[in-house]
Amino acid sequence: MFVNSKSKAFTITEMLVAIAMSVVLMLALFELYESTQKIFFNTNSISGAEENAYNAYVVMGKFFDKWGVGVPSNTLSQGNYPPPVPNYVSISSSNPCDSISFYGSLYGFGMLQNIDSNFNAHVISCRLSNTTPSKNTEYYYLIRGGSFYSSNSSNISPDIFTINISPNNVSCISTTASNATISGGIIYDVTKGQNLSLSSGDVLYSVPYQISFFCQQNPNDNNNNWLYIKTINEVTGTTNTQPIVPVQSLSFNAYPQGCISSNSCNMIEAIIGVNSQAKNASGGTSSVTFSFDFYK
Repeated sequence: MFVNSKSKAFTITEMLVAIAMSVVLMLALFELYESTQKIFFNTNSISGAEENAYNAYVVMGKFFDKWGVGVPSNTLSQGNYPPPVPNYVSISSSNPCDSISFYGSLYGFGMLQNIDSNFNAHVISCRLSNTTPSKNTEYYYLIRGGSFYSSNSSNISPDIFTINISPNNVSCISTTASNATISGGIIYDVTKGQNLSLSSGDVLYSVPYQISFFCQQNPNDNNNNWLYIKTINEVTGTTNTQPIVPVQSLSFNAYPQGCISSNSCNMIEAIIGVNSQAKNASGGTSSVTFSFDFYK
């Protein structure tokens, strides 16, 4: 049987054309891959900077929300605690980072509603607690008749108290009724070393902290500059310093203008140059500048 086949092998020319087309296609795919990778790294780096900026805003907003809350004032303190006004703020200018310091009550507060026949005090508690989150004794100021309670009129600072409340750390978000009890209707005056009986309408505020935002090198990130927060308990002096996000620059402005000298500030503008921790296509990192406003 004879089979007539017209099939034949590729010619050298056809082979060369096919190879050339394959090379062009591979180069195009490589260029597309490289371009896509570059866009991904650049976008990822910018997104990282934006995420860090958001984290900085959330942390700073949490603490600026406490600015001046539960803070006594005394013009005789001469630059020490307590400040001349509750919303006192201090800004130190430097390059590339400013620092800012103010005072605020970070933890619980509450108001006494009534004393029952067994002399127990019923309180609307907004996170009142016998201890701090780190399980140390929590200290309080007492506001009575609209003023911070002081057993000695010559004292610059109000008296300091400890409480015995149950339950601890309850929320007051969804209640207008008492949700905690102080046994015996008394609190302990640490300043005088004796108990004090509570009265309806008394208000308790956890003793404020000095709160500071600043920049410094972070040894856990190759000594790159980071935004830090430092809190100092005004009773115990306990200091806690924590890094927040990597930054390139940090500056603060207080408003209305000139308010620092007159102790009348009600707005702080924070301008933050925030770095990404993700590398971009060239191996560096993106830095994005954001401006945030915090109101008293």
